Amino acid sequence: MPPGGEPALAHVVWDWNGTLFDDFGLTARIAERTFASMGVPGVTADGIRAAFRRPFSEFYATLVGRPVSADEFAFIRERYEAEYGSELDAISLQPDAHAAMDLVAAHASQSLLSMAHDRQLQSLVDRHGIRGRFVLVEGSPGIDSDGSKTTRMERHLEAVGAPRAGTVVIGDTVDDHQAATANGARSVLVTTGSTSRALLEATGAPVADTLTEAAAIALRLIR
Repeated sequence: MPPGGEPALAHVVWDWNGTLFDDFGLTARIAERTFASMGVPGVTADGIRAAFRRPFSEFYATLVGRPVSADEFAFIRERYEAEYGSELDAISLQPDAHAAMDLVAAHASQSLLSMAHDRQLQSLVDRHGIRGRFVLVEGSPGIDSDGSKTTRMERHLEAVGAPRAGTVVIGDTVDDHQAATANGARSVLVTTGSTSRALLEATGAPVADTLTEAAAIALRLIR
């Protein structure tokens, strides 16, 4: 529930990785190096965007061209966590993140829900000085799971207290759209992250190339 005990009439749930946080380039570089070390050269940012999906086991299998073993899956995730953490300090918010959040703040409350590790997320939110923008910031209690965001979105929206019909999720994946739809909310998807425009458009949700464009669309949906 937002401060003051009154539910917001309009609310935006932001995704973090690839949406507010401009880290897709880093994740793509890590994937390229990791799969090359497994004997799978030629993984590119465009290829990642065209293949990205949850569960991650299916995503990895598409990139490799065959199912990945449990040991390979663990290797990919462990290497990602180690390399991502070591390069994280060089990553910033999207160029228009503050402008987009300013736009939303004039008309709706905001929260942040991510599948990233909660401790890491909370630290980054503080480092970038944006905690005060959100009524709630939530990450995953463990390493990003090989599942969907739907159940966590349900709990997040219950905690926020905003009416589902007045809520829009802004994210960069098909999973963000599915989590919103399953919970009676709407979504706007952005091309700044891990998913190709073609896959995003196939959901039927509005697709934007910038966060300010996404914020403007979201506000039109909930006014």
